[in-house]
Formats: sequence, structure tokens, C-alpha cells
Amino acid sequence: SAPVTKAMAAVAWAGNFDCAGPCRRKRLIAAEFSKRSLETFRSTGDSTKLRCKQCTLAAAEQERAAGSTTAQDGESMVHECVSCQKSLPEASFNRNQLNKGPGKQRCKECVTAAEAADASAADERHAARLAAAREEARRAEAVGTAEERLRTASAVAAIEAEKVTGLKPVRLGRGRGRSSRSRGRGGGA
Repeated sequence: SAPVTKAMAAVAWAGNFDCAGPCRRKRLIAAEFSKRSLETFRSTGDSTKLRCKQCTLAAAEQERAAGSTTAQDGESMVHECVSCQKSLPEASFNRNQLNKGPGKQRCKECVTAAEAADASAADERHAARLAAAREEARRAEAVGTAEERLRTASAVAAIEAEKVTGLKPVRLGRGRGRSSRSRGRGGGA
């Protein structure tokens, strides 16, 4: 039998998604887009609204910059950021955060830092899952049975496909079969 490890080499994937934002990049993988934007795209089929994470972050940064330059010079209220514990003027907060009320508001810098940390944590979790699956596949290739080699190679392929397509693998059960304990019409005891 041919070794499965040859198929596990790093591959530069080309996706099937195009960014409608200012970058206009083509053939991107699903990991370049947020989960919500992919769900919206799949439900509506409207590719004119599909923007990659880079374009989304750039637009958010421009909006934050525009919001800070258009702040009123008059009296503004002071709010306390829950994360950094600083008392900052109203212009340092997004409208969304101000609507949360005292004790729940975070300043723009803390929101940006939290978003970046969440994104990097998700990438690290995916990379760790892929590395663990590849290591398990290497062990199975060395000393495992054919069933174990196939199972581990399938797990690696599923994790790689999830990054490309944005879809989680569907795990199939044992199926319904023709057992005597069926719950359908007129079957079983």
C-alpha cells in the first residue's frame, strides 16, 4: 500500500471565494472571511457583500479614525473602560459600547486588542488541531493498521478542508440499517 504521508505535505490552497472589498483579491479560501459573512453568502448567494477579514478590519480602522477626528470640542462625558480601567472621553468609545451602559463599556483600543487576540487564538487552535492530527497520522503510518491509517488521513483531510471551505465535517453515524429494532412504519417489535 502507498504511504499516506506523501499526501500530507503542505499545500498552497486556492479557494473559491472573491473579495468584494477594496482589495478585490480572487480565489481566497474560507479562512480569509468571517464565519458570519460566509453564512450570509451561502444563504443569499450574493457575492457583492462578501468582504475578506483584511478589508473588514481596514474599514473598521477607517471608521474609528473618522470617529475620533469628528469628536466634538465642546463638553463630552467621561466614561470608564472596563478593560483598561481608564476614564476616557466619549470619543474614545464606539456607539455600540456606549449603549451597553456603565460597567460594561470598553474603549476602542481595548476592543481592537480583544478582536486581534480572538483572531490569533482561533488560528492557533486550528494549527494545533492540524498538527496533532498530522502527528497521529504519522504514528498510524508507522505502526498502525490500514483502518487506523485511513481514519487518521481522513481526519487530517477534514481539518484542512475546513480551513479551505469554512465547513465543518459531517460525522456519519452507523445509519439506520435493517435491524429488528427499527422505529419506522410497521417494523420491529
